[in-house]
Amino acid sequence: MSWIKKRRSEIYYRRAKTEGYRSRAVYKLKQMDEKFSIIENGIRILDLGSSPGGWSQYSSLVNESGLNVALDIMPMRRIDNVKFINGDIFQDGIFDQVLDVSPDGYDLVLSDILMHTSGDNSRDSANSYFIAKRVLDICEHVLTRNGKTLIKTLQGDLTEDLRVEFKKHFRRVFLTKPPSSLPRSAELYILGEFYSGH
Repeated sequence: MSWIKKRRSEIYYRRAKTEGYRSRAVYKLKQMDEKFSIIENGIRILDLGSSPGGWSQYSSLVNESGLNVALDIMPMRRIDNVKFINGDIFQDGIFDQVLDVSPDGYDLVLSDILMHTSGDNSRDSANSYFIAKRVLDICEHVLTRNGKTLIKTLQGDLTEDLRVEFKKHFRRVFLTKPPSSLPRSAELYILGEFYSGH
């Protein structure tokens, strides 16, 4: 990591510590929320791959009177106003698990999941596409009509294919990269709005 990347990373890391957030990733969600008004108070939110909990912390503060559900295969320390499910997005019973908590579904599905990168751009891009497709599959089971989803991926050969998949299900699709992402990072977020329904 260059000293510029390291310096920028340290700035958000220290800021997260000072402001009581569990990870610097919270600023990515905060910046995208400020740009696109993703989170509204009173909705039902499902945060996939939530641990250590930065996104859930932010969501629970904005969505203080709504339902905030977090799911991860890794344990997560308790957050006020957040219901945690210890589960795997690839397991067969995942749909039932999250619908047990909110039988009428969710208005917003978030995913900041990314496999450990290998340095092989094609492989890393394919893995991120695979995860994003699985999250999209979960949306087809649990997302309410006109709901939204925000999913992390890596820019690469399959980015356009993923955008096309999103366009099949959402009326509006945006590719975005928040200022707190490192400039040279391939990290990219896809926001789908106005889900067309099951």
